[in-house]
Formats: sequence, C-alpha cells, structure tokens
Amino acid sequence: MRKLLGSTLAFVYLLFPMSLVLLILIFTPLMFVSDVSAIRTSGFAGPDTALSMIGLSGFVIGLSLLVPPLRRIYGVFPWLFAFVKIFFVGMIILNIAISILNVGYQTGSETRHTLFFILMVVFVVLGRLGMSFYFHRNPVLEEGEEA
Repeated sequence: MRKLLGSTLAFVYLLFPMSLVLLILIFTPLMFVSDVSAIRTSGFAGPDTALSMIGLSGFVIGLSLLVPPLRRIYGVFPWLFAFVKIFFVGMIILNIAISILNVGYQTGSETRHTLFFILMVVFVVLGRLGMSFYFHRNPVLEEGEEA
C-alpha cells in the first residue's frame, strides 16, 4: 500500500509541477532569444523574471530529488536526471544574462546598451564554457549511479 501511494504521488508530481518545470527548461533558450531581441529593438529593459524562474524551478527540482517517493521519477525515466541537471544550469546562465542586459538598458545611453550587450554575450559564452568544463570533469550519470 505504501509503495502504491508513493508511486501515485510521484505520478501526480510528474504530471503537474514537474511537467511545468520541464516546459520552462525547454523553452528558456527560445525565450532568451526573443527577450534579447525585444530589449534590443525597444531600447528598454524588460521584465526581470530571473529569480522567480530559478527559484520556482529549483524548488520543484529540489523536492523531486530530496523526497524518496518523488525520486522514483528518475528511475522510471533515467534520461530525466541528466536533462534536468544540464538544462537547469543552462537556464540559470541565460536568466542571469537577461538580468545583465536589463541592467544595461535601465538608462538611455547607447554606449551603456552596447557595453552591457557585450557583457551579456561574454557571460553566456563563459558560463557555457564553464558548464561544459564542469560536466566534462563530472559526467552526469543516472540518478543513484556513482562514477
């Protein structure tokens, strides 16, 4: 009975909060491109949703890793652990980059806009290189595996 209850809880968790987080993780790179384009063409800072997206996604992912019945999701879908880990780090990098660009567009100075756009691009490149280096040194294994 306890195993059935845990499996049911994991299934419901996968359907509602985890599926929303997976959609956020998938569409963050697309939203990044459209957000940068909108900020650059309008000349104004856009809404800064970085902390809320990172916080919400981190909370849902953290619960799925900390609560043992919810961790069964990663046993049923072994690819999900690597997907969540890599895309979550990528989402953090892109959301911080949007925040950097928003800071640059808080004033009307074209020089400041260009400077912060360059800073954003450098941050994305360095962040992705750092992420690649980290995952090269520490490969993402299925949940529960050890190197």
